[in-house]
Amino acid sequence: MIDRSVARQVDLAGCDDEPIHIPGAIQPHGALLAFTADMKLATASVNLPRLAGLGAETLIGRPADALLDSGSHAGLTAALGEPGFSNGTPFKARFRNGSGAPFTASWHRHDQLVFVELEPPQPDVGETQAFFRRTNGAIRRLQAARSMEDACAAAAQEVRELTSFDRVMIYRFSADFSGQVIAENRCNEVEPYLGLNFPASDIPAQARRLYAINSVRIIPDINYRPVPIDPAVSPANGKAIDLSFAVLRSVSPIHLEYMRNIGMHGTMSISILRGDRLWGLIACHNREPRYVDLDTRQSCELVAQVLAWQIGIIEEQMISRQTLKGQAIQRSLINDIEKLHDHRAGLARNSEALLELMGASGLCLHSREGMITIGRTPPASVIDQLAHLAGQSGGTELFQTDRLGESLTEAEALTDVASGVLAVPLSRTPPRRVMLWFRPEVAQTVYWAGNPDKSVSAEGGRLRPRNSFAAWTEQTRGRALPWQPHEIAAAVEIRDLIIDVILRNTEKLERINSQLARSNEELESFAHVASHDIKEPLRHIEAFAGMLAENVACMGDKRLGTMVTGIEKSSRRLRNLINDLADFSQLGRRAKPLALTSLQDVTSEVLADLQPRIAEAAADIRVDALPLARCDRSQIRQVLQNLISNALKYRAAGRACRIHIYAEDAEDDPRLESRKGTTAKISVADNGIGFDKRYSEQVFEPFQRLHGPDDYEGSGIGLAICRKIVQRHGGRVGVETELGKGSTFWFTLPLPTPADGDAA
Repeated sequence: MIDRSVARQVDLAGCDDEPIHIPGAIQPHGALLAFTADMKLATASVNLPRLAGLGAETLIGRPADALLDSGSHAGLTAALGEPGFSNGTPFKARFRNGSGAPFTASWHRHDQLVFVELEPPQPDVGETQAFFRRTNGAIRRLQAARSMEDACAAAAQEVRELTSFDRVMIYRFSADFSGQVIAENRCNEVEPYLGLNFPASDIPAQARRLYAINSVRIIPDINYRPVPIDPAVSPANGKAIDLSFAVLRSVSPIHLEYMRNIGMHGTMSISILRGDRLWGLIACHNREPRYVDLDTRQSCELVAQVLAWQIGIIEEQMISRQTLKGQAIQRSLINDIEKLHDHRAGLARNSEALLELMGASGLCLHSREGMITIGRTPPASVIDQLAHLAGQSGGTELFQTDRLGESLTEAEALTDVASGVLAVPLSRTPPRRVMLWFRPEVAQTVYWAGNPDKSVSAEGGRLRPRNSFAAWTEQTRGRALPWQPHEIAAAVEIRDLIIDVILRNTEKLERINSQLARSNEELESFAHVASHDIKEPLRHIEAFAGMLAENVACMGDKRLGTMVTGIEKSSRRLRNLINDLADFSQLGRRAKPLALTSLQDVTSEVLADLQPRIAEAAADIRVDALPLARCDRSQIRQVLQNLISNALKYRAAGRACRIHIYAEDAEDDPRLESRKGTTAKISVADNGIGFDKRYSEQVFEPFQRLHGPDDYEGSGIGLAICRKIVQRHGGRVGVETELGKGSTFWFTLPLPTPADGDAA
């Protein structure tokens, strides 16, 4: 036996560096051929002459049609002609000099070669059809699972029924690439592995890479004698032939010894992939050698794909439930803060719900003004160090750990309070404001399949997998439950919710600036109304006053003439005042947006996301040409999604829903007179229910609703978010509406300048 350090050195030097993708040999239950681009044989397994009934003459360099009969060659040619495939439809293969049942052939392209793998004949058609009927039933039963445990248990059962292996396990990888058996279906004669953990060294990095790109591996008999391929060097690049995608690929001797140590002689594994990420494996073991034909393997692979899909649905449902719960807590929090006019009191009233949402025992808001703590938190000195630690990365990066004692020596004695920490910065520049969540230590009992520190041993100068698989337990101290992605997202949402409230209550200057911004906005709104709605009737008043003055002059009535003159003077003063207010409103220009973005592409993405709702509403959506604009793509996407969603939501029941999205120069805005042609006005027009024009400004206020909560869903904050986003881009929002006829919501964004010509 060797100690922990030696075990890890051997593991890293041996297992992780073993070139398992270029073994130079295959397993003997099949044969392998590899052709160059012009379909001449580049290499083959040395058992090919025997299986093909060919002579001992040299086969290398011969064309494919000289080896395969005409039907087989035609099948291969047709398969290779399938567009867009690097591997494709299996076909039946016979050699020119062969006899008997045809081989089952599969093919793939890799490393400038075309590989063809030949395996024993499959069952007849009638048996295959019955088999696939059984597979279809297995998939339906798997889709009926409603929990992760049920789905994995169903998959293990279905694969075992399809293959008749002695044991089928669902093996899930952890973040550190160790793994756990989370489901199992077995015969009574083999020992259970359910619940056991396996160290990452059991499946080293290069093996995980192969599992991620080649989802099926089968070893019918671990006592096989490898069959070399000759030549073992590719004529295309002069390197060892890469068999990463070959099912027949010979496997690591270390893995074969591993299987002998657990008393198994036949094995198969199917990868469970979430996107490109290796989530886990379906691992199959048999005490006797066992071959699984191609159809069965493909059926098992289909079960693995359905399991991955089902896992995704279950995880998304869990996250959705957590998200809905978080949104309810956020609404309660903001309502309490607004009602109590104190974010501290609002946090205290919702403390229990906030901690439960995050699975935390404590929360702290840290700033230069002091600390607000809820629940169980570390001493102030430790929190100060954590705030500094969270700010070292700069920007608004999160800091998270489930083993704080490894990062901060002072926290080693605080495992019952702060083994886990999630720090969310609330400001970009020092002194930093940070929201910190704390979790206590969770003493985890991990059942290992053998001591993970002794997973390999060095005997006779070579690696050997461990020989003992007795359950070995490890008490994990100083470690909290890891922070899950949906919990981190919830913390960020809470941060976004309270950041403005905290800053408003802690910095008087920012509060004054906010009030000034609000006053400027109201002034601009008034100037807009004055310029368009008041000037026109004022011109009529002035015209009528002029006509009246001429008539009064003819009458010679001085008293009436004085009154008319007063009207004219007052009108001119009012017109001048309006012009002055319009000029004043041009002060305080908007901040520059961030990057050049195609609004056409953003709108297409939003419509694709909303397709189910569009189909439900049977909406006719017309999108005119939209320009490039300088903006934050994700934020403007949110604006468009809110506006289009509202148009779908508030459609009129008695007529077909029509939505028109278009852009025009914002030249009708008097505030932009000096910047004509540089700003676009993006409008979303609908023929929905509309609303009273007097609420056109109120609808952009937070939590303002024109309908009862039972009439239409929504929190009433969407349009307020839109306004805030557009204002941050230096733009404006507005609405033109008429009750019963529809509404046109619009916002403005800067267009590209000449300096953006190359980017455009």
